[in-house]
Amino acid sequence: MKRNALVLCIAILALGLAIAACGGTDESPPPTPTASDQTRSFAMGISSLPPELTEESYIETFELAGSAGEVILIQRTPPWAELLAGRISEDTVQATQREVNLAEENGLDLFIAIDPTDGSKRRSRLAGLPDELVGAGFANEDVHRAFIAYAEYIAESYQPKYLALGVEINSYQQHQPEDFERFVVLYHETYEAVKAISPDTLIFPTFQLEELQGLLPLEEPLQSQWHLISRFEPRLDLLAVSSFPGLVFPTADEIPDAYFTQIALYSERPIAITGLGYSSAPAEDGTRAEAEAAQAAFVRRTLNNAEQIGMALVIWFAGQDPTFTGEAPLDLLRDAGLARQDGTAKPAWTIWSQTARRPLADTADE
Repeated sequence: MKRNALVLCIAILALGLAIAACGGTDESPPPTPTASDQTRSFAMGISSLPPELTEESYIETFELAGSAGEVILIQRTPPWAELLAGRISEDTVQATQREVNLAEENGLDLFIAIDPTDGSKRRSRLAGLPDELVGAGFANEDVHRAFIAYAEYIAESYQPKYLALGVEINSYQQHQPEDFERFVVLYHETYEAVKAISPDTLIFPTFQLEELQGLLPLEEPLQSQWHLISRFEPRLDLLAVSSFPGLVFPTADEIPDAYFTQIALYSERPIAITGLGYSSAPAEDGTRAEAEAAQAAFVRRTLNNAEQIGMALVIWFAGQDPTFTGEAPLDLLRDAGLARQDGTAKPAWTIWSQTARRPLADTADE
């Protein structure tokens, strides 16, 4: 692939891995049911993760997002080398404009998540730094300035409705507690810089829900991290979490009833699920039909929870099963889409899209 095509369609996985995404399948998005008159209180969307690494597939993912709600999540690591050199490349500028255009063409609000930590290393270090800075943290003045500069670029160029400054940042705290405190300082500074440019953008970090509860990693005794939320007050427009409960609970039936509604106990901020997934891969003693039915039941229950506590936003991470997953952590997404690799709808898609077709109430993000 040409470098321009790669840069044009970069998509970043929820677990923090950068993917140059360019393009499509021959399959059309699953059919969308007719809307009902009943409104919903929360915005909905998917990420820009495409099923294939082609330009066509990336474009089709925006089209699918248009039928899956009104928001598309674009998650990526800062282009550190460009930022440290003091100049955003023409490739990045072109990619930005293409994404802005695709969002507009498909009637989508933009949700940009700046993801500086390395998901392939359990978010124990910063990702994508140039060789001379590998191992550096937020104490490095160049990294500090580059992060703010990238957030300002995002604010100016995308004018996003939602902006995450840090993804699953509580995972980084587990590994780098001192540098996490430096990030907190950086976050507050960056929040103010972005608000000066785009005052209506909703700004927040995201937290990994299973780790917030002290449930991950499974092999280590952990304590809950709910107290970390207050470190970002008062500059916290949403309380945003990502969740892959299948990492902890072997079956959907084992997920506690209050798994998502409990979040409201820890903050008065509007709640958002900004990266949600549950696999439809069958267990050893089950069938694919049973697994897909369980995924659909999980989707229905989660959307009911969102309505119950008046969430602001729910993002299902993978709209369609990707074809390029291999080893961990990418393998977590292999069967997590709402549609199969060939583009046909799973039962979960029917439930999701039926809800998405309900008109969004004016109070969705209040």
